[in-house]
Amino acid sequence: MLPTHRKISEVDIMQMMNMLKSGISTSQIFGLLASQAGGYEFVGYGPRDMYNEIVRQRHQISGDAARVLKKLEDMRQLDYQLFGDVIDFDATYKKNKYSCPLVIFSGVNHHNQTIVFVAALIVDETTDAYIWHLRQLMFAMKGKTPTSIITDGAMAIRNAVREVFFEVRHRLCDWHLIRNATSNVENPSFTFKFRKIMLGDYEIFVFKRKWVQLIEEFGLEDKPWVNNMYEEKHMWATAYIRGKFFASFRTTSRCEGLHSVVARYVGSRYDLTSFVEHFQRCVAHFALKNLMLIMNLHVGFPSCRLV
Repeated sequence: MLPTHRKISEVDIMQMMNMLKSGISTSQIFGLLASQAGGYEFVGYGPRDMYNEIVRQRHQISGDAARVLKKLEDMRQLDYQLFGDVIDFDATYKKNKYSCPLVIFSGVNHHNQTIVFVAALIVDETTDAYIWHLRQLMFAMKGKTPTSIITDGAMAIRNAVREVFFEVRHRLCDWHLIRNATSNVENPSFTFKFRKIMLGDYEIFVFKRKWVQLIEEFGLEDKPWVNNMYEEKHMWATAYIRGKFFASFRTTSRCEGLHSVVARYVGSRYDLTSFVEHFQRCVAHFALKNLMLIMNLHVGFPSCRLV
């Protein structure tokens, strides 16, 4: 077909953009449109025409879209002001075609639901990179710092938190600590007893006594990892952090659950433009769940049960 005769209808444009937003690849979109038309020969344009139209549509950022993005930004700032006292953050991988780690800063609201404050793609996981992102978080949230933060304990993250949030209580994820205990000592009995001491609601002098007994029992006095853990006991032992507010966070499991939801929306095939579009859909998913819960509280009927 001559170029002058090739024209994409407004209906097809709307369909292809909606399918693109839903995560359908461009090659699949053309196949679906051809199926609707009764065959490739009846589409009226070629795959290249469709690709060019998609690029053109993406460059047309309307005033409505800009207002929606501004509204989302305002919502994130409000959420952070209300619920940003405790932050959980972790990196997830293989969420874009450039293999840039995705770091999500999240928390929990008054309905015990996960909320996303901000997210960032980072080029590398160095201390300097995390310092820059933590400072950008403070800037985006108008200077408000959290009171507590929980991470997986990666050294680059620890150093960055110490540099930027030097007065913030930093808790290490229980699950990662147990995994590290298993890999560093390689004795299931030690891991079991380490977990018991870590979670035990002891007085500090009791914790110290039990720790000495544990180390002597397994002969770990010269084990570097064990000695480092004791030096950082204020970041993981219940005896040292009880009474401090962490919004029921003990692990980064909320981050892990969040990552599984994100994986439904974004993947390694996405370029940066597509990633942003689909990640916004993911954030909207969490906002909708929270909105539906609030609506049900106002219009629903309370459920009563005998105890």
